[in-house]
Formats: sequence, structure tokens, C-alpha cells
Amino acid sequence: DEGRQISGERTMRGVGKQRGRRKDGSDDSSMGGSQSPEDYPSTSLSPSESNGVRHDEGEEREEEEAGSASTSPLPHLNPATAFASGFHSMRNAGLGIVSKHVAMRTGSLSLLTRLEKYKTLEGHEGCVNTVKFTRDGNSLISGSDDHRINLYNWRTGDCRVTLETLHRGNIFQAEQLLHCDNSIVSCGADGEVQMHSLRDGGKCAGDQTTVLGYHSGRVHKLSLNPVDPNSFLSCGEDGVVNTYDVRTNDSRIAVKFLNNNRRKVPINSVNHDPLSLGRRFALAGSDKYVRVYDYRYLKESEPVQMYTANDVQTGCYITCLDYSCHGELLATFSEDFIYLFPKFGSDNKTVHSANQEEAETAPAEVCSDMQVYKGHLNCDTVKGVTFFGPNDEFVASGSDCGHCFIWDKHNADVLQAFKADKDILNCIQPHPHESMTLATSGLDHNCKIWQPTASHSTVPEDLDEIVEKNMRSLEAGGGWQQQANRILYALLNDVDVMIEDDEGGRVSMFDYYSNNARFAQGSGPESSDGDTDGDVNNGPEAMMMEGAD
Repeated sequence: DEGRQISGERTMRGVGKQRGRRKDGSDDSSMGGSQSPEDYPSTSLSPSESNGVRHDEGEEREEEEAGSASTSPLPHLNPATAFASGFHSMRNAGLGIVSKHVAMRTGSLSLLTRLEKYKTLEGHEGCVNTVKFTRDGNSLISGSDDHRINLYNWRTGDCRVTLETLHRGNIFQAEQLLHCDNSIVSCGADGEVQMHSLRDGGKCAGDQTTVLGYHSGRVHKLSLNPVDPNSFLSCGEDGVVNTYDVRTNDSRIAVKFLNNNRRKVPINSVNHDPLSLGRRFALAGSDKYVRVYDYRYLKESEPVQMYTANDVQTGCYITCLDYSCHGELLATFSEDFIYLFPKFGSDNKTVHSANQEEAETAPAEVCSDMQVYKGHLNCDTVKGVTFFGPNDEFVASGSDCGHCFIWDKHNADVLQAFKADKDILNCIQPHPHESMTLATSGLDHNCKIWQPTASHSTVPEDLDEIVEKNMRSLEAGGGWQQQANRILYALLNDVDVMIEDDEGGRVSMFDYYSNNARFAQGSGPESSDGDTDGDVNNGPEAMMMEGAD
């Protein structure tokens, strides 16, 4: 119903690791402080449960024999260790992509707790803002502040291709187009959307690049249409979503984002609903609403459904969205948490508003059991979020502390948090076929590949302390840059927000600065981010530090 807000669950659940116990009551020391596989709800589907696909006994027996052959030299190892060895054996034997049934059986908690770094991929000279596997899973595409796109053989660590693009700013996303294996589309801080065609030999020069379209501001994300290989969307800080047709190199405006003051709402994320046959896509930007649009109703310029969390503070905004294979929607909020929203049309509740102003004040879906994921820190730069696992049973996110956090989707327990960046981790990308393989990137000038090959648990012993430190930082309200984000949001939307005062308390922004002579004289908190753009892109308009996505 209109006028009702989502009631989000905000209690801390199971943050930290748990020591498992076997059925006989003895400690499961082999789990290294994790839940016992016997006690943990199985994330692997049986043949009859695997998306309704049945597998006959012959197929199962053949798969079991293949697994037995690869792990037979290790008869006394526990199952996770045996899998770690078999994982490499199957791949090195040239068996190719494992079947969906076998992949699903790898999604256990035991494997998750044994993720370790497999390769570090070098070759960039700046922060790496995007990582994306190719469709066949054999290569990894990355984009960086150095204006280059690299194409890696992630198994060997070799950089096969370096594309010298025409971008004049940081590259924020790059991925392979669906219609052609030799084409990559990219977007960046210069506001351009470019298509790159790889020559024979894997090189790309300026004459092999086509500029498909422009935004009047940074372009953060692209989303390929899952059913139309020739079309995709881009979203930018100009509050515009553009749609492209690569057959004609044509682009046009699909959606304009304006708030109730007729000001633009910068857009940070766009994603197609995998269950909509390419008809629906979700948008999120510099406010607390997720808006779902339908291509068939774009003339009305209104979302067909909206989501939000009713206790998110004013001034917090969404940095990334992701859909699960079941149509569920994840949204990660700056200076807040990650929320799981139900699939489109749950209980047939949609928002129909006469205008954008009404939409701003009448959020849609009311969720009584919305899940909340806590423990990470999303204050600096733009954090990604993704589902993970063979059946999207996990949630993964980067963090300002440099750790990759992974939660149980159903109960929000923190299951894993490995250090993946020396500074800030922004990007996490699951492999499309090897369900427990991840790629990560952040402020480090490289990409990293993670696989469940460790012979012991890699869950940090100080996981509780890591989580507690992040929660304290979040409660403190972040640093000066986060203060600037809230101030700019308030000015753009004519609202008051709570900020941190000189004693560390929370006060009204207007009250604080109206009584602060230093600010009136221009000698208050630093407001420059060190660049030369006049800071017009600070705060929610950019939501990033210069030089990092």
C-alpha cells in the first residue's frame, strides 16, 4: 500500500564464527571454528531438487567415479581437503566446465571456509574498478584508473590483452558483449560509453573503438539485456539511463531521474531482472529507493515497483544492486547495511504514483521479513554486492577494511571474511561456472582470484574483532568525506540531516553550521577532495574518492 514503508530487521544476527559440534557431541576441530556440515543446512541440492532437473543413476555414478578417481590418492583427508585436490585435478585434466549438478554439490559451508588466494593478476597502474569473467569463464576482464582494459587468462595469471582505450578518465565497468566474443563495452568517469573490437592477435587501437554514447557526468554501471544480445543500458550521475543498440550504434534516453524538487538523482547501479525475459530493470542512486522499471511502460516515466528500508538514515544512498537467479534483489547502502528484497510482484504489491514527487514520499513494497547483512563497512568509494554460490545461497561484499565478507543469505550469519585488499575492497565477481571461484579488486593495482583449495579453515581468528571495529566506525559516522556526502545530499534535496559534531555527537547539520563561525568564514572542515574540478562531483554526486570507484 502507498504510504507504508518497509520494516527492516536491524538486529545483529550471528555475527562472527561458530564452533561446530558433531552429532556425537564432540568438537568438530577440522572445521576450524566453523559450523559443522551436519548441523548446517545443506546448500547443495539433491538431484531431484536441482532446479527440477532429474539425473539418472548412471550420470551420478559417472560423476562419482570421476570424483573418486581425482581424489583417490587422498583416502584419509577430510571431504573438503579431498575436494581441494580434486578441484585442480579435474581442471588440469582438461575436463572443462563441470556439470551443473556437480557444481551445486560444491556449494557447502566447508568449501566456503577454505577460500584462499589462487592468483594475483598484475598489469594495471591504478586502482582496479571492475572485474568481470567472460561468458565461457576462461578469461577475466578488468578496467582501471589507468584508462586501460586488461584481458587475463586467470588460471595462469597471464595478461593476454591490454586495450589502450579512448577513455579520458577512470574506467568503472567493462564486460564482454553478448552478441560477439571479440567485443567489449566500457564506461567511465569521462561520461563516455565505448565499444572495443579486438583485432586478431588481441590488440586494440583507437580506430577499433566506437563511442556509442555520452552522459553529462560519470557513468558507473552497464547492464546487458539477457534476452537481446544487441542491447544494453548505461546509468550515470546525470540522472539518465541510456539504452543502446550495437547493430546501429544508436543510443537514446530510456529514463530520467528527477526528485520532487525537479533535481537530478545521480544513478549508481542498473541491473536487469533475470526472471522478466528482459522486460524489467532496477535502478538505484543517491537516495534510499530501489526503483523497478518495465520497458513496456517507460513512456509514463514511473517505476512499476519500489523498495526501501524504513530505518535507513536520511542521506544514506545505494551504491550497488544485484539480482539472484530467483529474482531476489540485493541493495547495499552507504554508511548502512545490505538489504535483501523479495522478487518482483510479491503479494502483488506495486507502487502506482501520479508523479515523481508522489513516488518520493510513497515507497512501495512492505516486507515483514526483510533480511539485513551487517559486519562490513561501506563509507568510502563505491562498494559492490553480489550473490554467490551454486544456488545464490550466499551474499558477498567488499569493505573499507579490505576484507571480502560472505554471509548466509537465509540467516545473515557472517561465514567468511578474508583480507583481499591492502586498503579498500570494492569489487567482487563470481565465476559463471565454477561456483566457488571469486575475482576481487579494489584500491590495489591488481586483481585477485580466490578458490576453495586450502587444507584448513581460512576464516580469520579475529573475525569478531573485525566486525566490531567496522560497526564502531559506522556508528561514528565515518570521516570528513562522509560528512561532506550528507551535507551535499541535504543541499540538493532541501532536507536536514544528522552529522557528527566536534565532540563526536550527532546533531542537526543546519544547527551545527548556523552556530559555527569557522564554517561561515571558510575555515571549517576541509571540503576539497584534492582534485581540480571544483568539487562539483563530491558526495552523493560522485560517491567516490578521486581515482577510485
